[in-house]
Amino acid sequence: MSLRTFFFLALLLRLPVYAAAIYLSYPDNMHLFYGVELFLVLDAVVSYIFYRRVMTPLDTVQGALNLLNGQDWNVSLLKTGQPEVDGLVEVFNRMMRALHDQRVLMREQSNFLSLLVDMSPSGVIVCDFDGKVRLANPAARRLLGDDVLGPAITAMPDGADISMRRPDGTVIRCLRRHFLENGVRNTFYIIENVTEPVAAAEKDAYDKLIRLMAHEVNNTVAGLATAMDALSGIDPDGDEVLASCKERAIALSRFISRFADVARMPDPELVKVDLVESVSVMCPFLESLCQPRRITLEMVMPDAPVVVRADTHMLEQVIVNIVKNAVESIGSDGAVELRIDELARTLTVTDNGPGIAPEKAAKLFTPFFTDKPDGQGIGLTFVREALRRHGCTYSLATDTADGLTRFSIKFPV
Repeated sequence: MSLRTFFFLALLLRLPVYAAAIYLSYPDNMHLFYGVELFLVLDAVVSYIFYRRVMTPLDTVQGALNLLNGQDWNVSLLKTGQPEVDGLVEVFNRMMRALHDQRVLMREQSNFLSLLVDMSPSGVIVCDFDGKVRLANPAARRLLGDDVLGPAITAMPDGADISMRRPDGTVIRCLRRHFLENGVRNTFYIIENVTEPVAAAEKDAYDKLIRLMAHEVNNTVAGLATAMDALSGIDPDGDEVLASCKERAIALSRFISRFADVARMPDPELVKVDLVESVSVMCPFLESLCQPRRITLEMVMPDAPVVVRADTHMLEQVIVNIVKNAVESIGSDGAVELRIDELARTLTVTDNGPGIAPEKAAKLFTPFFTDKPDGQGIGLTFVREALRRHGCTYSLATDTADGLTRFSIKFPV
C-alpha cells in the first residue's frame, strides 16, 4: 500500500467519528455541534497541510529517481521551501552537476582518445575477449593490410614485444598487452614501423665491422705483399708459390673492398630520369647475363616515357643486381621478365625459379645473409640501401598462386 493511499484511508476513518459527534449534539447541544464542525474544518486544513508537507519530499524523491533512471544529467530539482527537503534537493543537484561534468569529461576524453588513435602513426588493434577485432586504426591497416591479425601476431603471448622483418624489407615491432572493460579481459596491440631506425642501426654496425676488417686485412696484405716481393727471386722454385700467395692476398683485399663499397655508398644525386630509356640501354648487358644459362629475358615496357627521380648509375646497379639474383636463382633454362608499369610507376623483375622459402623471405635483406654457397650477402644489402635512399618501396616474394618470384619497386611520385 502506498503512503498516499494509507493517508487518505486514515483520513476517511476519522469521518464517522465526526459524523457521530455532530449527530449526537444536534439539536440538544448546539455549542458542541458548532465546536465539532469547527474542529472538523481545522482538521481538514491541518490534514491538507500535513499531506502537502509529507508528500512533497516524496514527490521530490520520486522525481529525482526518474531523472536518475532516465540518465538526464542536465536538469536539477527546485527548492520546496522546506529546510529538510531543500537540503536533500541541494545534495541531489550537486550530485547531478558532478555527474554531468563527469560525463562531459568522459566524452571529451573519449573523443580525444579516438582522434589520437586515428591520427597516430603507430598501429592500434583492439580485440574483444574472444579475439575478434573491435578496432583497427588506419595506421594498423596501412602497416598490416586488411588482415591485421596475421598468424605471427595472433600467436604472440600476452606481454610480448617482438620484431618481424617482412619480405618487403619492412621491420615491424609489435607489442601485446591487455586491459579490463566491465570486468572482461580485452587484448590490444601496438604496431610500429621501425624500418628506418633498424636499418640505421644495422648500417652503423656493419660500417664499423667492415672498417675494422678492411683496416686489418689491408694492413696485413700490404705487409705480406712487401715481404713476398722481397723474397721473390731468391729461390726460383718458390717464386711460383709466392706469386700465387700474393695473388690470393690481393684477391682477399678486393673481397673486403667490395664490402667497404657498400658501407661508403654516397648519397644519390637525384635527377629526372626516363626509366624506360635507362632500362632499354641496359638491355644488351642484361641479356648477356641470361644467355650463358639459356635463360630468356623479356622486356615489357610502355611506349611513353616514365619519368622518375633517380641516380642513374645507382639505379642501373640495382637493376643489374636484381636480374643477376633472378638468373642465379633459376640456375639454367628459365625465363626472366622485366616489366615497367606506367600508371603504377613500378618496375618488376619476375623469374620462374624455385622460389623463396618462407623461412628465408624475411632474412633476405639482412646484411651478410645469403643462401648461395659462394655468396657474400651484400647484393640485396646494396639494393635495400640504394632503394631506401631513393624513397622507393619494394617487395620480394614468391606468389603462391603461380609460383613466380617477383621483385617489385615502386617509385615515389
